[in-house]
Amino acid sequence: MYGLAHVLTRSVTFLLLPYYSHKISAAEYGELSLYFMFLAVVQTFYVYGLDVAYLRYYNLADHGRSKAQVNGSVLIATLISTAVLSIALAGLAVPLGSLLIDKPLVSATVAKGVLICVGILIFDTISTYPFLKLRSDNRPLVFAGQKLINVTLNIALNVLLVGHYALGVSGVLYANLISSAVTCALLLPGILRASELHMDWPLLREMLKFGLPNIPTYLSVMIVELAGRKAIELYRGVEEAGLYSAGCKLGMFMGVVNAAYRFAWQPFFLKHAQDQQAQTLFSKAMTYYLLAACAFLVWLSLLGRDLLTANWPVVGQIIAPAFWGGLSVFPIILAAHIFDGIYANLMVGIYLKKATRKLPAVTGVAAAFTIAANIALVPALGMMASAWITFAAFLIQAVLLYRVVWRLYPVHYEWKRIALLGLVTIVFTLVATLADVSLGWRIALAFAFPIVIVVLRFFPESEIVAIKRLIRR
Repeated sequence: MYGLAHVLTRSVTFLLLPYYSHKISAAEYGELSLYFMFLAVVQTFYVYGLDVAYLRYYNLADHGRSKAQVNGSVLIATLISTAVLSIALAGLAVPLGSLLIDKPLVSATVAKGVLICVGILIFDTISTYPFLKLRSDNRPLVFAGQKLINVTLNIALNVLLVGHYALGVSGVLYANLISSAVTCALLLPGILRASELHMDWPLLREMLKFGLPNIPTYLSVMIVELAGRKAIELYRGVEEAGLYSAGCKLGMFMGVVNAAYRFAWQPFFLKHAQDQQAQTLFSKAMTYYLLAACAFLVWLSLLGRDLLTANWPVVGQIIAPAFWGGLSVFPIILAAHIFDGIYANLMVGIYLKKATRKLPAVTGVAAAFTIAANIALVPALGMMASAWITFAAFLIQAVLLYRVVWRLYPVHYEWKRIALLGLVTIVFTLVATLADVSLGWRIALAFAFPIVIVVLRFFPESEIVAIKRLIRR
């Protein structure tokens, strides 16, 4: 339920990309992607790792405080830090705008765009903790309901402001601001009622000790994911940045799957960490996550381009032809985010052993590689180079984290099954991306993938019995 709710929220990205492709130019979409990059990066400083600390300290009782005390201390700290940071950013809106967009289409609107982004950041930051509380309290229906309100309002406002009033990039930002404000207003009373509004400074210091190392970690992850867009804008122009961003946005479908998985995964492994068979459970979780992720990769690689570019009755082409150039990076970004999902599975040991201090070195290596490789390769090779750099960076990140976690909390993953799955996935994906076959053959291959997995005995007999039992239920 949490996963579906998050997918619903993030699906606004995919629902609106086709709409934007018919309403704004690739260059305008390039500028919009840079504003979203700004939001993603600066959100790190608004949250400063307190979100992961809240998730741990709210769910585990090894610190001697009540949940109400955790809620109150986090809310007070967040309101103070959000106010200070927002005032500072508002005062720097003009220079920040110049730094964000090198050659804007309309210079006068950039500072206003930055100010709107600051407003979005305020409401999104405050909403972070009520959403985390709903997840931790196992209230999926309320969680999903709030996400549905946000999505519905965001889409409606985009249609009104971008489609009817033709406000372009500003309309998109205003739609996000209003929907974020409404969501915050609906969520805040619930967590306030469950809070002791008193600052527990020793508790906050302990939480910050756990959470602050996530700032460089988050920044490095953002660099891995977003640096290519800025490099392409600088070296190849805002239009190619827009095409690349559109392809990445579609490839982010796997990122949405990963985010949905995290919503359920983090509270789940914290609650089951003391179980006798916990490590076996965590190993199975990795295997089945990869099964789902690889299936999505194969199916979308086989069918995605045809679905997006076909001339459908009534709606026409989902993605306008002007944006088709970005579809070449789509399967690469999909595959890259599978390694991000592996990274999420490996985080068990980091949480349980309070070892967040080890993460900056892991993500920092990947970030440094991303920056250096983009500078070296993007000027000549453009967005395809940036896509493969992103793939390599996520792979590096996952491998390094595995080496770190193995020393802290070794889990014996099912590498033979994972290797078999990986081999089949590579073969099918290469056929999907390199072979010039008809849509009929692509559909046949999509159906063949799960059959091949079963024929090659990916599933042991005990799991087949368990799956049949679940289906009967």
